[in-house]
Amino acid sequence: MKGLYKTLPPFAPDYSGVCSVLFNLGGLVVIHDAGGCTGNFTGYDEPRWFGNSSAVFSSELREIDAVIGDDEKLLHKIEDAVSLLNRSFIAVLGSPSPMVMGTDYAALADSLSKKTGLPALAFDTNGIEYYDKGAGAAFLELTKRFVKSPSIMRENCENHINIIGATPLDIGSERHIQKLVSLLSKAGCNRVSCWGMGSTLEEIEDAASANLNIVVSLSGIGAANYLYQSYNVPYLIGIPIGERPAQNFLERVRTFLNFNYDYKLPLDIKESSLNTQNVLVIGEQVMSNSIRNCLRMDMGMSEINTASFFDMSNSLMEEDDVRLRDEDDLAVLINDSKYDFIIGDPLYKEFLKKSNVVFIEFPHIAVSSRLYWDNNIEYIGEDGKSFFQKELEMNFHSF
Repeated sequence: MKGLYKTLPPFAPDYSGVCSVLFNLGGLVVIHDAGGCTGNFTGYDEPRWFGNSSAVFSSELREIDAVIGDDEKLLHKIEDAVSLLNRSFIAVLGSPSPMVMGTDYAALADSLSKKTGLPALAFDTNGIEYYDKGAGAAFLELTKRFVKSPSIMRENCENHINIIGATPLDIGSERHIQKLVSLLSKAGCNRVSCWGMGSTLEEIEDAASANLNIVVSLSGIGAANYLYQSYNVPYLIGIPIGERPAQNFLERVRTFLNFNYDYKLPLDIKESSLNTQNVLVIGEQVMSNSIRNCLRMDMGMSEINTASFFDMSNSLMEEDDVRLRDEDDLAVLINDSKYDFIIGDPLYKEFLKKSNVVFIEFPHIAVSSRLYWDNNIEYIGEDGKSFFQKELEMNFHSF
C-alpha cells in the first residue's frame, strides 16, 4: 500500500526540528501537546538533552482544554514559567491535537509578548511534517526576528563566518562542528559562530556583520538567502567531507575573506577498480552531496546518485537523483541492479535483498534516533576520506 510505513520508524517531526534549533539559545520553548510530543523530542530526537539543560516544556493539553478552547490557561502557565526563569524569548509550537483544534499560534505569541515583554515566536508545527521543515522555519524566524543591521563595515570584521543549518538531527555529534570550526580557525578564521549548535542569541543578532555564511543542511538555506537579500552576506552550501573537498572548500572560503591560505591540491588520483563502481547515497541532501564530492574528488568515482525522504532543492540535484515518497520507493531504488555500494542510515539496510551490494552504514539521527547516535564515524576533512576509502576498498573484494 502506497504511503504505508511497515519497517521504518516515524522520522523526526517538525516540532523536533524547531526545538533542536532553539535548544541552547536561552529561550522558553513550549510544545502545545498532552506531553507525548515533548517526551518524543527530549527522549529520542535530542542527544544534547542527556547531560545538558534547556527550557523545553509541554503545555499538558487535556481533553477538556481542547473541547472548550481554554487558551487563557496556557497563557497563564507560560507567564508563570517566565516569572520563575530568566529567559531571552518565548517560542510556542504546535502538535497534532491543537492542529485539529485550529490553534492560532500567532495570536498566542502576540499576547505573550505584550504580557511578558519578551519576544515571542510562533511555529505552526503539526507533528506530521518532517524535522527539516521545522528547522528551516526556525532558522528563518531567528533571522527575521533577531538579526540586526551591522554596526560596523563588513570589511572591518575579523574574518567572521556563520555556520547555518547545523542540528544533531543532521550533523550528529557536536564534535563534527567542533572539527569544522577548528578547520576554519586553522585557516585563519578567528570568529566562527554555529547556529543551532553553540551560538548564542547575541551572536545571531550580529550575524549580518559576517563576511560569509556556510550552509551545512538544506534547512539553513532560507535563512542564508534572507541574509544575502537583506544584508548582502554571501553564502556557500556544503560540508568539507574528504581531503580534496576540504581544501577546495577552504579555497572557496578564502575568496570571501581577508586572509591568505596556503592552498595546494593533492596529486591526481590514480586509477583504481573503484572508479567504475556505482554508488547510491541516501540522506539529507547537503550531507549526501558532500559525501558525493568526497567520493569523486578523493577516490575518482563518478557514478554517484543521491536520494532522500526529506526536502530536496532542484538546484542541488543531479540527473538521476531521487525524491523518495515512501518505503516502496526505497525498496525499489535500493535493489536497483546498477548500484554496487549504498551509503545510508543502518535502518535502510532492511530493504536490501541483493547479496552482491555492499551497504555502508552512515547513521542519520532524524531516521534512527537513539539506536545509532553514539556512532564513532568521523567525517570532517581528511577523516571523511579515510572512513569512506577504508569501507569501499575493504568491501570491494566481497564482490
